[in-house]
Amino acid sequence: MKENILEKIKESISEISNKNEAYTKLIQLKENISDTLDEHINKILEERNIVKRIKFPKVKFNWKYLLSIPFIYSMIIPTVLLHIFTQLYQQVCFRLYGIPIVKQKDYLVYDRQLFSLLNPIEKFNCIYCSYVNNIFRFCTEVGARTERYWCPIKYFRRINNTHSQYGKFVKDANSRTEIDQKWEELRDFSDLNI
Repeated sequence: MKENILEKIKESISEISNKNEAYTKLIQLKENISDTLDEHINKILEERNIVKRIKFPKVKFNWKYLLSIPFIYSMIIPTVLLHIFTQLYQQVCFRLYGIPIVKQKDYLVYDRQLFSLLNPIEKFNCIYCSYVNNIFRFCTEVGARTERYWCPIKYFRRINNTHSQYGKFVKDANSRTEIDQKWEELRDFSDLNI
C-alpha cells in the first residue's frame, strides 16, 4: 500500500513537472550550464597540458654550456662584492659631499622571470642575469654622479654610450676660474628629481 502511494505521488509529480514549462526550462538551463562548465574545464586542462609541454622542454645537451657554467656563475662573487662596496662608498662619500644617493630600487628590476613560457632553469637565469646587469647600471650611475662632482670635463674625442650626467659636463673653458665656476654649478644636484 505504501508503495502504491509512493508510485502515485511520483507519477503525480512527473505529470505536474511535464506540464510545468518553468520546470522544463530549469532542467534545460541546468544541462546547458553543466555542458558549458565541462567545455571550460576541458579547455583549461588542455591549456595546462600545453603549458607543461612548453615549460619543461627536452633539454639538449650542449658541452659548451656545461663547460661555461662555472665561469658564468662564479661572477656572482665579484658582482656581490661590487654591490656591497659601491653601496658603502655612496652611503659614506655621497653623504659627506652632499651628492644625492642613487636609489637601488630604480635600477634593480626583477620581472623577466615572470614570463610564463620560461622553465625553472630559465627563470633562475633571468634573475641572475637581471641582478648582474642591473648592478652594473647602478654602479654606472654612482660613478656618473661621482664624476660629475669631482671632474665633469667632457672627453676631447667623441665617446659612445655615455652615462646620465655626461651631457652636463664642461666641454671647454677660457680660464681656470671659468672651469671652477662651472664645476661648482654642477655640484648642485638640484636638477636631479630626487
